[in-house]
Parts: sequence; structure tokens; C-alpha cells
Amino acid sequence: MPRMKKTAKKIIGLLLSILFLWLALRKVDWERVPAVLSAADWRILPILFVSLTIEYLLRAVRWRYILHPRQIPFGHLYGGLVLGYLFNNLFPARAGEFVRAWYLGRKGHATFSEAFGSVVMERLLDGICVVAFIAFAVTNFPVSTAVRSGGYSAVMFYGVVLLGILLLQFRRNWIDPVSDALLSPLPTAWRDRIYRLRDSFIGGLSLVRHPKPLWIAIFLSIVSWVASVGTNYISMRMFNLPIGLDGSLLLIAVLSLGAMIPSSPAMIGIYEYCCIIVLTDMLGLPREVAVAFGLATHLLAYLYILAVGLAVLTIENLQLSDLESAAYNEETQATDA
Repeated sequence: MPRMKKTAKKIIGLLLSILFLWLALRKVDWERVPAVLSAADWRILPILFVSLTIEYLLRAVRWRYILHPRQIPFGHLYGGLVLGYLFNNLFPARAGEFVRAWYLGRKGHATFSEAFGSVVMERLLDGICVVAFIAFAVTNFPVSTAVRSGGYSAVMFYGVVLLGILLLQFRRNWIDPVSDALLSPLPTAWRDRIYRLRDSFIGGLSLVRHPKPLWIAIFLSIVSWVASVGTNYISMRMFNLPIGLDGSLLLIAVLSLGAMIPSSPAMIGIYEYCCIIVLTDMLGLPREVAVAFGLATHLLAYLYILAVGLAVLTIENLQLSDLESAAYNEETQATDA
């Protein structure tokens, strides 16, 4: 059954990617696309890669504070982060979070549940920044109904996640009786295992109990997302797009909404369609410019993660099959639990 479910996810993701890729690439005059690519200032490319590196370094530093008070070597945090992104770029279902948690567990720094809880906490902090970006986009641009609805959905989703984390940390006396009632029909061994996983997972969310590292993590979240806007802006400068930082922020907001849609690896199709929505439908640039920008920047980001990720795999003496097996095993155990 788990294998069938995994296969179904792959098929659904592939079909959605094909759909969005078709939506993005239709009505394009392909004879004009090479001219857009040749007009780009490729001398900016090294600066773009430096900006990408700064982004990932900032996110690794933030992860250290989220995992407070554990003292984890920075190289292991960065390695786990990169391997998670690499997995999401190569395999469907976006199970890179499971790979990150597995990697820290493999290094002996935290249990899988603790590490996964920290990733959930990280996603919440990212979500707060995304909601702020979406609010900016909705109030400053004539966004479509779909983007506006997606923004409201994101606010509701992250609001529920935040409420859940706060309840788990500060109202355990409410949660425990519910857990006991739900798990009482299960055998004792199963209950004990689930309780251990639950408590370990809650431990990974404990950042909210420590004000100083929490505020540092929030600050680093803001800085890392500002760096993402900067990276996007550098990409736009490379393609000579007449768009400022506000337009870069708008694209980041829409891409973040797009990331919530299931797809094949690396957001293929969805990334390009988001570029069409923002650059053409909302900002009025020719469709050929948006397609050239989307395809080129997507490929560059993909190759960057591929190169860095394969380097980490080589250093760690790991194979891609190790990541796939780890993600499958951890996801299956979490689902079964």
C-alpha cells in the first residue's frame, strides 16, 4: 500500500507539472526567445551564485538556533539543508524534509522526530515571512483572484500550524488526554512508540519556549527571505527586466504559493507558470521574456543545488539511493505511527 501511494503521488505530481508547463509555454513565439537569452548580461552570473550561497548559509545558521540548545556543527546543518533541497529537486513528493531529519539523526545530533519537529518550526517561520510578502503583493498589485485566494489559504494554513505548535508547547494538559483517548485501543507497545515519537517531535518545537534564540531565528528568517528577494532581483537585472525590488518581492510571493501545489521534482512547470503570472499577466512584460527568464533562472538554481548537493554526497560517502531509501523509510514510519 505505501508503494502504491508513493506511485500515485508521482503520477499526480507529473500530471500537474505537465499541465502547468503547457499553460506556461503556450502562445510563445519561440523565435524571439533566443534573442532574450542572448541579450542577458551573463557577467552577473557569479554574483547570482554568491547570493544563492548566502541564502543557504543564512538558512543553515537559522536551523542552528531552531535546534537550540543542541550544539550541532555548522557543516552538518549546511549539509543536511543542501541534501534536503537536492532530494526535492530530484525526487517527487517533496520529501526533502525527511532527508534532513534523517541526516541529523544519522550524525547522532537528534532523533528523527526532534529534527523533523525543528523543520516544521522552520517552515512556520518561513510561512510568516511568506504571508507578509503575500500581504504586500495583495495590497500593492492588482493580483488575480487565484493569487488572492491562495494568500488567504496560506494565512489560514500557517495560522493553524502556529496554533498547533502553541498548544503542544503550552497546553500539554489539553493535548495529553486527547492523545490517551485516541490511542487507548492500540496495543501497549504501539502506544509507547507513538508517545515517544510525539514527545520527541514536541521537543523539536521547543524554540517557542526560549525567547532569545526564537527572536534570533525570526530575525534570520527575515534576513534570509530578504536575501531571496535580492537573489531574484539580481536575476532580473541579469535579464535587464525593468522591474524593481517590489516586483521581485511579488514574484517570490507567488512562487511561494506555487510551492504549495503538488508537482514533479523541482517545481517543474509551476515555477515557469508563476513567472508568466507575475511578469506577463501582472507586470505586462512579453510572454517570451517571462518564459526565457523562468526557464533560465530555474535551470541555474537547479544546477547550483545539483552541484553543491553532489559535492556533499561525495564528502559524506553517500549515494542518491541512500537518500531515497531514507526518505521512504522515515515517511512510511511517520505515516504508520
